Amino acid sequence: MTEVLLRIEDLVTRFYTELGVVKAVDGNSLHLGEGESLGVVGESGSGKTVTALSVMRLIENPGRIEGGRILFRGEDLLQKSERQMQRIRGKDITMVFQDSLSSLNPTLTIGEQITRVLRFHLRLSRRERWRRAVELLRQVGIPEPEQRVKHYPHQFSGGMRQRALIAMAISCSPQLLILDEPTTALDVTIEAQIFELVEELKRAFRMGTFLITHDLSVVATFCDRVVIMYAGKIVEEAPVTALYDRPLHPYTRGLLGSIPPLEGGKARLDSIPGEVPDLISLPPGCNFSPRCRLADERCWREEPPLEHPGPGRRVACWKAGETGG
Repeated sequence: MTEVLLRIEDLVTRFYTELGVVKAVDGNSLHLGEGESLGVVGESGSGKTVTALSVMRLIENPGRIEGGRILFRGEDLLQKSERQMQRIRGKDITMVFQDSLSSLNPTLTIGEQITRVLRFHLRLSRRERWRRAVELLRQVGIPEPEQRVKHYPHQFSGGMRQRALIAMAISCSPQLLILDEPTTALDVTIEAQIFELVEELKRAFRMGTFLITHDLSVVATFCDRVVIMYAGKIVEEAPVTALYDRPLHPYTRGLLGSIPPLEGGKARLDSIPGEVPDLISLPPGCNFSPRCRLADERCWREEPPLEHPGPGRRVACWKAGETGG
């Protein structure tokens, strides 16, 4: 049985603004096993990135984590001091952000940025750190790493910058790698190369990977399980194959219906009407009811609980599995 690497229990993260309280993550629970890939999917504003930043303890004012537990290897990260978290970030848990340019320091070479991580977390000599930086660039498929290690971020293409970020992220052999839309703005060929690389590294290091994306087609090829988030809440969870074979939540069906067919045919793509609700003034009942074709009076009035309709599955919907309407 796979050991649980990360367990989030009843996580509540809110932002206090002049306009009101933003319920960014509203009482969610999930888990990730060692060597497992979990996809977290939803539109902008669903709470995906805030969940990941909560795990990293990188929520800044006016936000704060108000409840729940984040257990990493059984230890609650919310009980750690900032000094302890600094030792965990970059070594045991690392995160690759979607914007490679803003994530890299433009005034330092790629090699300098990798060796700084190594100097902080590992007891290596200067020569060993630079040798390790070159090897990491080679490992992530950057050509001529001995020369590239001396280059600045602006001298790298978008795909190469993402590879450099992954090199930094895996430099200390982390147990958990969080990927926040890591292939945004990259073409499909580079995207496939990046995910193939991460898959190889996952097998090599037995890393757990936590992939944040809006694209269920990426999840299909990369992840073992998937969590669907909507307006700060988990609305569905399933093994990837089961989710594609039989999505239970109308929102999940809407997301799947918007994926172009792989064969490039002229199938009509569905769209989900409306927009994600304002997280300051959420609707009564089910958050998805204003956009749901199946919603009835109960959906508007009562919030559905997250139930277990089968092995490895969870869904929060009064109309789970229904397709009519």
